[in-house]
Amino acid sequence: MTTITADAFTTSADGTRIAYDLTGPTPGLAPAIVVVDGVLAHRLPVTLAVATALGDRATTLRYDRRGRGGSGDTPPYSVDREIDDIAALLEITGPAALLGISSGAFLALRAAADLGADVTGVLCFEPTYDVASGEPPTDPRMIAGVETCIEMGDPGSAVELFLDVVGMPCRLLPRMRESPSWAGLEAIAPTIAYDGRILAGVALGHRALMGRWHQITQPVLVADGAASAVPLTDAAESLAAVLPMARRVTLPGQGTDVPPEAMAEAVASLLRTAGAP
Repeated sequence: MTTITADAFTTSADGTRIAYDLTGPTPGLAPAIVVVDGVLAHRLPVTLAVATALGDRATTLRYDRRGRGGSGDTPPYSVDREIDDIAALLEITGPAALLGISSGAFLALRAAADLGADVTGVLCFEPTYDVASGEPPTDPRMIAGVETCIEMGDPGSAVELFLDVVGMPCRLLPRMRESPSWAGLEAIAPTIAYDGRILAGVALGHRALMGRWHQITQPVLVADGAASAVPLTDAAESLAAVLPMARRVTLPGQGTDVPPEAMAEAVASLLRTAGAP
């Protein structure tokens, strides 16, 4: 098998260009996994490390969700268009499992419900919402507040608002603004509201995921880290409890501190469960 790392583009159904890379065997020669990033993330170094650790066991496709990195964006936003993006990527890999990280876990689950057999399994890592909590799935500031900041031409305030939503202490904001990564966060600030809408769609609307758990019949692995915060562990437990084909696993570390080898083993386990050789 040939190991490849290539930057390329595909086109989604609405004409939006989606950037991606491939690591591992040429598509079709091994089972495939598509990485679905969470809020304010795209093609993180840790997911490349996971792809490298998987080696020839899987073809790993990482992509920039619309509005991020090398991908384009076509208004108006809808979750359906992000599902179309994943469908376009699956035309490259063939049927594949999805690794959904943070809020990306719920986008991956929505894709599993919508795309059926084209999605062979889902690994949900540190899903952000406790589906048993009875609380609203997303803080309204993550949608309306962020969109207002963007309309006013103030992406920095949109990022600050999101950081407040997730509980980052105000005293850390000046340091964040001075960091080299701040400009990159501002560049993709409009997509914070996209993840807000994905989370809202878990419980709200006529196609809410809470009414469609039974349609997700693919194997699902719900993972957190041994050092994950209690709310993330509770969210993982609640999600695993409602999905018909879910298993729970706890990996060493937390978030980006989880060793790539451990995440790669979890992916390999999912692929085996999904019927990959």
